[in-house]
Amino acid sequence: MTDLATTAWLRAALEHPPAARIEVGTNRASAVLVPVLRRPDGPTVLFVRKSTQLNRHAGQIGFPGGAVDPVDVDLVATALREAHEEVGLDAARVEILGRLNEDRTFVTDYHIAPIVGWVVDPPPEWRLDEREIEATLEIPLDEIVATDPAGWLEFTAYGQQLRAPRFEFRDGTVVWGASARILIDLQQRLRNSLAGR
Repeated sequence: MTDLATTAWLRAALEHPPAARIEVGTNRASAVLVPVLRRPDGPTVLFVRKSTQLNRHAGQIGFPGGAVDPVDVDLVATALREAHEEVGLDAARVEILGRLNEDRTFVTDYHIAPIVGWVVDPPPEWRLDEREIEATLEIPLDEIVATDPAGWLEFTAYGQQLRAPRFEFRDGTVVWGASARILIDLQQRLRNSLAGR
């Protein structure tokens, strides 16, 4: 798929943004960047594996991101700043394409704004903040569109029985929880965009 076709597909999928409820200054507000990378064999989505030394989300696979900082003017700024801090992604390389539905982590209660960005010129090497990030992983965008959740995890939080989707990709990568719900939103939007062509 060409760069032009990829970005047109993503823009069409994101042309109806969700209502934004999270604002800078909201308690436990956060943002993640969903980076779609230009690669010779086709676009991929960048994930990070959190350090196993963290108190929260240790070892989990998700997107670069984190809590709003007082210096952030908006949630896009949060997502870009966190991606730079965690993996060394320069904001100048990122073209923001839109937002996905807001989500939350049930255990830590972070309210998440997912921001989708097209990275036309990914760096040759990622510069990881090893206190937070153990590794980066890339999953082909077409595989994300084609892969349904392998199952659902059930757990109890805040006295409620909850379910979280769980993806298993060809390389063995497992994504679950809020990151998987964000993926489902992206996947459904991209599938709908394809169906509308």
